[in-house]
Amino acid sequence: MHELRPYLSMLRPYRGRLLIGGALMLVTAASGIGLLALSGWFITATAVTGALLAAGVAARLDIYVPGGGIRTFAVTRTVARYFERVFNHDVVLRLLRDLRGQTFSRLANLSPSALGQLRSGELLNRLTTDIDRLDGLYLRGLAPPVVAGLAILITVALLAIGSVTVASIAGLTLITAGALIGLRAWFSGQALTRRLASANANLRAQLVDHLRGLTELKAFGSVGYHRERVDGLDEEERADENRLATGIATGEAILHGTLQLVAVGVLLAALSLFAADRINGAVAVMMPLAVLALLEPLGVLPGSGLHLARARASAKRLDTGEIGRTPSSHTTQPGHGDGHGDQSIEATPGQASDIRFESVTVRRGAGARVLDELNLAVSEGEHLGIVGASGCGKSSLADLVAGWLVPDTGRVLAGGKPVGMLDAASHLARLGYLTQQTDLFSGTIAGNLRVACPDASEARLWSLLEALALDEFVASCPDGMHTWIGESGLEVSGGQARRLALGRVMLRDATIVVLDEPLSGLDEATAAHVSVAIERWLTGRTAIVLGHEPSAIPSVDRMLQLRTGRLVPI
Repeated sequence: MHELRPYLSMLRPYRGRLLIGGALMLVTAASGIGLLALSGWFITATAVTGALLAAGVAARLDIYVPGGGIRTFAVTRTVARYFERVFNHDVVLRLLRDLRGQTFSRLANLSPSALGQLRSGELLNRLTTDIDRLDGLYLRGLAPPVVAGLAILITVALLAIGSVTVASIAGLTLITAGALIGLRAWFSGQALTRRLASANANLRAQLVDHLRGLTELKAFGSVGYHRERVDGLDEEERADENRLATGIATGEAILHGTLQLVAVGVLLAALSLFAADRINGAVAVMMPLAVLALLEPLGVLPGSGLHLARARASAKRLDTGEIGRTPSSHTTQPGHGDGHGDQSIEATPGQASDIRFESVTVRRGAGARVLDELNLAVSEGEHLGIVGASGCGKSSLADLVAGWLVPDTGRVLAGGKPVGMLDAASHLARLGYLTQQTDLFSGTIAGNLRVACPDASEARLWSLLEALALDEFVASCPDGMHTWIGESGLEVSGGQARRLALGRVMLRDATIVVLDEPLSGLDEATAAHVSVAIERWLTGRTAIVLGHEPSAIPSVDRMLQLRTGRLVPI
């Protein structure tokens, strides 16, 4: 249950409202019990009194007090249920807001390399389904067992009017049955709810992938094959949902059956007591009806146990892997050699900007060495070009400089300080990093550029567009640089998108620059034009430029090749 502690702590600010909501839930359940029990007593007492009067026996019955009590219970039950929904759902909506905000903040603090390990459908699932299963943690998971236990105690008090022994046996039986059924739902639901949470995430991820990759799937004639995979995941999820529903229904059936048997037992005991003239007929009828009134508060126990299990599974998914950890929060691992524990070092843009790799090893997959005891020194203001085939480790090297990847052994230093121990925000403030992946937003050309510098003037943006050979294209657009480029930049070509991403980097006042394939997707003439702009901008900055071959890299001070995890001269 420790996975749920962070989410239980989020309930503390609302404990006053939750107590009121819980009290209203109890008042609702108690009013239901009182309504059915008093109605049974009143109807029976009225019938007995009428029979006595018909037989000529003097009898009297005050109908106003019990009648008023029935009306009071009925009105109280309705009003309490209304305000219970108002209070509890208000808390649920507030908690949902807090959960989404907290989860989004933790995801937003992830490094791009860590975030890239989560597919878009997976992210969507964590921000929606998993949180939805946690927002009712109190209302559907924790409160029902407490209210059910108190409702049983109220019923036991009513049964004690007729017989303390009958009340004790019935109460013990009901508490034992409720506890066993709730625990059964909790334990049996552990594996099922984990599998269901995973199945739901996989299905959503596959659906997102299917829609986003529909063009490629059609081009290769694989739509049917991929759709079969989606259908298979859908069937798996529905099968798990059916198992979950069957588990809840089975628990409810067992609980209702037990409750009916207890009611029958109480009825037989009450009739025996009536026959022995120890209680009157009205009390004898009231006793089993009080037990039957527990159907509503006890009926939610199986669902409550399974909901707790499902909430725990979602809590585990929200706390799995890199979520909530920033690059600077990595503690020192054996072999890193920085020797500073988990203390972070402030990095300021004015610091030295030399880069050093000291015996850096990075492993991938089944232990293959992407970088093997790599040593490298880039002096302040030096421009280094590194070329290599796809998959040789260039992007891993770039991520190490950015602090988005931690080496298995060795260490990376920027300005003489271990990157892994630098404050992430301060380090990124002096870093200009063009990643291999081009990400544009659903917005305007200017808006996408101003992601890097919100205060950039239009004159500066036009100058940048000219340097990137985008000025003629933008000028031909209907709204110029305020033209909407569609979701993920669908309205621009791959080369244009790449140059916009490069423009964002060039808007930053970076002292350390890492450019991964900056000329990717450009024709020879455009690449030459952009290369000149990059070379001019890199003046005075420390830069590492990566590419597949020397012709894909602007002019640099020296060039190395990354091969079998080592850097060698060209």
